[in-house]
Amino acid sequence: MPEEVMTIVRIPIAEIEESLRAKHALPRVLKDIRVDGDSLVLYFSDDIEQSEETLPPATSNGKGRRRRAHRKRNRMKTRGWQIVGRMTNSKGQKCSIYKPFVDALSDSKLDAEEQRAIVARILKSNRNKPSETSVQYFLENTLEYIRNRQDQILSEKKVHNEDNTAALGTN
Repeated sequence: MPEEVMTIVRIPIAEIEESLRAKHALPRVLKDIRVDGDSLVLYFSDDIEQSEETLPPATSNGKGRRRRAHRKRNRMKTRGWQIVGRMTNSKGQKCSIYKPFVDALSDSKLDAEEQRAIVARILKSNRNKPSETSVQYFLENTLEYIRNRQDQILSEKKVHNEDNTAALGTN
């Protein structure tokens, strides 16, 4: 039988609790400690009289429910930007179109990479940390708005010219 050397480290629970309390504002009472998979789980409570039934049941197989990590909502700061229009884009999303993007992207001489860089710069100027997806969202919606607006202007000019032609032809 091969010999096995093991190192055992024992840390008092009070020491772990004290370390956690130094870093975090925790409730007064440590109610329970459990091993959940590869984690040590400590249950704290403000209520001294709280019954044990309110705690999640211990699992015998070591696999408990894992809690989802809370993620910060990815919302861009648009405070101070004038809304030029609201529309439903080609993907069916309702969106607002903001003046800084329309002003910057109205120049049709810009290539796609320059447009993307401009949108990212505008977002960053308002203390945002835009992901590539966010940059793409604002870029596509603004370009779609500009195209729709240009199409609308052209169709209005066409109707206006037809009206003038018809008016001249009847005289």
